[in-house]
Amino acid sequence: MFTRFAPSPTGLIHIGNVRSAILNWAFAKKNNGKFILRIDDTDNERSKKKYEDLIKNNLHWLGLDWDITFNQSSRQNLYEEKIKILKDSKRLYPCFETPEELSLKKKSLLSSGKPPIYDRSSLNLTAKEIKQKISEGIKPHWRFKLEDKIIKWNDLLKGEVSFDSKKLSDPVLIRENGSLLYHLPSVIDDISENITDIIRGEDHLSNTAYHIQIFEALNSNIPNFAHHPFLTDEQGKGFSKRIGSLSIESLKDEDFESITILNYLINIGSSNDLVAEKNIENLIKNFSLKNISSASPKFSKEVLTNLNKNTLKNFNVHEVSSRISVLDKKLSQEMLWKFSKNNINFFSEIKIFIDIIKSKNNIVNNNINSDFLDVAIETLPSEPYDEETWEKWTNLIKEKTNLKGKELYLPLRIALTGQDKGPEMKYLLPLLNKQNILEKFGKI
Repeated sequence: MFTRFAPSPTGLIHIGNVRSAILNWAFAKKNNGKFILRIDDTDNERSKKKYEDLIKNNLHWLGLDWDITFNQSSRQNLYEEKIKILKDSKRLYPCFETPEELSLKKKSLLSSGKPPIYDRSSLNLTAKEIKQKISEGIKPHWRFKLEDKIIKWNDLLKGEVSFDSKKLSDPVLIRENGSLLYHLPSVIDDISENITDIIRGEDHLSNTAYHIQIFEALNSNIPNFAHHPFLTDEQGKGFSKRIGSLSIESLKDEDFESITILNYLINIGSSNDLVAEKNIENLIKNFSLKNISSASPKFSKEVLTNLNKNTLKNFNVHEVSSRISVLDKKLSQEMLWKFSKNNINFFSEIKIFIDIIKSKNNIVNNNINSDFLDVAIETLPSEPYDEETWEKWTNLIKEKTNLKGKELYLPLRIALTGQDKGPEMKYLLPLLNKQNILEKFGKI
């Protein structure tokens, strides 16, 4: 089995686009197949090396790997060879209408209530007429002649799909300037790389009808096709690579975990429950194309953030120790992670808790009773502190003051953290010593 993902390097890769990559990759992995990354860079004007590099970096960051990668721009000789076959078999034919002429034809058909299908008038040109136009400097575009029949396939997601070719226009495969449109190099590459399964968005349904006939015209086996519903934004609109707010690069910059995004996109719009997962192998194991719903799933930043929060909770300290040491090498990594992990949406927020630990004079402007602080200092257990210290300490304060509940815990929390809510205090005490506490209380 061979699957592929074929992005155009004309902008940042967004979550709607990368979902197709993930589905093809997971399908190949689940079935011990090969996953191919093809860079569709035949659009010389808009294709940029920087976007190609970003796409590859983003896919690697998500955990995707590939067995083969190549650029379409390096395969011109292969395309020319297949183009000659299609021209010799009269499946590619030259057309000389200008865009204005085609527009007029389209308007005329629409105004008369007919579908705007190309009338194949160029097929009536004689060889002499074609030669004359070319000698006059008129450059043709080339259309693929569809055979008049029902084009159908058993879609892995949609079931049986069919198109009547009589209701389709012969697609343009080569522009006047000689550049190739998406259809032709795509099919030629799929043939060359023995692609067996193509998973892509449902916007490609009519393209698949064209492609099946091109496969047939080149005497090739036809792959299996699966067309998944669009991933939409929260307003139900599709994503564009020119809208960078939901690009993989932007989500990466916002500090989402790569496994969170991979988990979300592999399971959104499926019958699988969306639960926190830190293991890529488990995601692949639980993946099935059959579980994908026919309805368009809506991307939710809130759900993604919540999933990221729960994913972080699953990490043990050894899995994040190198990241913690970058932030602070002196604090106990284990205790810092216990103190912060249940209260952060993003790993970078751990810096907030480092600031809490190092804060001083938290009583300023907080109106904490000085007598209460004196009792707290007087009853402070001996060092070193551990996870039992908080309960021992508060019990001692309770005995001295008869305070309980909010009256006991809130002023103590504020004095230690500068905040009226936050993480479990029993995990803070092991990160402090007596001097730290006195500094927080403004006593030294």
